[in-house]
Amino acid sequence: MNTTSLTIAGLVAIALLRTPAQAQEPQRITLAEALALFSRNNLELQLSRADAAEAAGLALQAAAFPNPSIVATHEPLANSGATYSESYVNLSQRIEWPGTRAARKRAAAHAVSAAVARVAADSLRIAFAVKRAFVEAAHAENQITLLARVTAVFRAAEQRAGARFAEGDLSRYDLQRVRTERMRYESALAEAELDAEAARRTLVLLVAPGTATGLAPEPLPGAAPPSVRVESALALALARRPELRAATAAVDGAAAGAASVRSERIPDITATAGFKGQSDGFGGGYFGVSLPLPLWDRRGGAAEAAQARLAGSEARLALTGRQIENDVRRAMDAYLSLLRRSALLDDAQAGDAGDLLEMAQVAWSEGEMGLLGLLDAAAALRDAKSLEARLRSDLWIAYYDIERAVGGFDGHANDREGAR
Repeated sequence: MNTTSLTIAGLVAIALLRTPAQAQEPQRITLAEALALFSRNNLELQLSRADAAEAAGLALQAAAFPNPSIVATHEPLANSGATYSESYVNLSQRIEWPGTRAARKRAAAHAVSAAVARVAADSLRIAFAVKRAFVEAAHAENQITLLARVTAVFRAAEQRAGARFAEGDLSRYDLQRVRTERMRYESALAEAELDAEAARRTLVLLVAPGTATGLAPEPLPGAAPPSVRVESALALALARRPELRAATAAVDGAAAGAASVRSERIPDITATAGFKGQSDGFGGGYFGVSLPLPLWDRRGGAAEAAQARLAGSEARLALTGRQIENDVRRAMDAYLSLLRRSALLDDAQAGDAGDLLEMAQVAWSEGEMGLLGLLDAAAALRDAKSLEARLRSDLWIAYYDIERAVGGFDGHANDREGAR
């Protein structure tokens, strides 16, 4: 098989490869619509909400009073034909000391607060994953548009090259070179379409798992993201990050738990009242109190464990604050670096690379430019536009990462979404 046949076979294979990706046009959604779908459908967020609901149920149970118990007893006695019986009805109630129950309720309430804060933290984290997937899908589709433009140029160039070769105005080498270049861009276009399909699937998995509906992002904004100051970002993070609220609630809960354990050193009282009736006609009520003696178990080990848990929670709170500060500074460094690179790219670009390619195509078709000039113009267009699109996508991802790191720019919107 000669080189021309191989080129044609490669183009047919690429066309067949691209057909499934183009069979169904996906539904276009905005970022706001993607986030709304994520809030309703994301499975990981549903797990986090279930944990918070479980904590709320345990808190409700922690506030419940102990149940009373009732016991009925009948004792029949007999001796040499004589009979005698006694009947009892006992009602017992364990009475907790007020401090024990109050401390247990406080610990449970703080556990609920920590669980709700963890839902908000998960919401922020997964929302950032949604935004990143949205941007990556938009970038992948941008690459399709770019490669389709260059590929269209070489499709037209191949037709023109065939005519020029027939006229004796183009060498066989240049004709084959144009065909090879078209095949290269056709292959790159097919790969870009597969990448875009994979990016769309990632987005669907985050916002609408279990559905067969194809979703595709709207194009990214043309403008750069808003500017952010490091000092403002740090202040927002300390005020809004739900991880800090969760860690603070854990400290408060551990303190309440330690108080509850200390109060357990004084045993609860069990009060008993009832009525006793005898077959000889005697009967009457009675009352009793039961108080365990704390001789062997004085809850010393439990108190030490609760105190250690409190110390660990305080250390975790301090560590969380340091980690959040580092997180914000890392996100800001990446964002500012991308801003500087984007500015350098804007300064370096002179003219429109797309216009240069169109001019090169016309000049080559008229025989006024060599094949090398056309190839250079196509490579310049692809490199310039790809770099520009990649920087713009990375810039938006970095901005959304700062938004996640500070706990949201829009007045706890992510917290409200996550707590639903």
